[in-house]
Amino acid sequence: MIKEMLLFDLDGTLLLSNGTFSSKTIDILVKCKTKGYGIAIITARSHSQKNLDLINYIPYDFIAFYNGAQIYANNRLIKSYLLTFEREISMLLNLHNDFPDLAIDVYQEPWHFLSTSNEIFHMKTHARTTCGISQLPNCDIQRIRLRSKHLSSIPLKNYMTNESAFYYTTQGDAIIVNKKANKGSAVQYIANFCHMSTAKMIAFGDDVNDIEMFEKANIGIAMGNAVTALKEVAYDITDTNDNDGVTSWITQNILKKKTLKF
Repeated sequence: MIKEMLLFDLDGTLLLSNGTFSSKTIDILVKCKTKGYGIAIITARSHSQKNLDLINYIPYDFIAFYNGAQIYANNRLIKSYLLTFEREISMLLNLHNDFPDLAIDVYQEPWHFLSTSNEIFHMKTHARTTCGISQLPNCDIQRIRLRSKHLSSIPLKNYMTNESAFYYTTQGDAIIVNKKANKGSAVQYIANFCHMSTAKMIAFGDDVNDIEMFEKANIGIAMGNAVTALKEVAYDITDTNDNDGVTSWITQNILKKKTLKF
């Protein structure tokens, strides 16, 4: 039974800026698993084969994709917080009609639609087919990404349905997901699934979407490259991702101590 758990964001946290794991990161996670710590990855990334291949380098017990829209335990889907296609298609059509220059990406596993090329991409077979928003498959949606130079002037809240919510990324995009698809909800669900308290969890992150994860976990560790808003709510701040900040903090605060006082 897992008694204590480490929670990790991927980009800007576990991953180097070039999108790979350092050998030190892989080694430290293996050591943590050996000592009985559970490991959960909670990422905004999609459930694509590319990302699955990437995380095969590290040991983990849980992974939540799309900020928690889909949660897996030992590669078995245990929870989904998706956007209902019938409710969201009208919103997508309205956004496209009102702002034709708005770039809209829609993830409907295994499909990924890109409005900029009017194509739908199969995430497993890599097949591409011409498609418009009105021709999207009738499948529930994991995530919608919006991009535009004028995004901040678009009143997105006026387009949200009763199940959807949005947030802005540090890259200036907007992400639309189910209201329950956030890192905080993912942390709570994983804790309930394991019959453990969130007070036995340590979270590591770098961006604004990690704030809810920090609020749920007992201890939140911000990377040195983290945004100011996350650092302000963090228990501690470690080195940057490119300087193996996760490895440094775990070595000093977990592996060199018999137990960490939660």
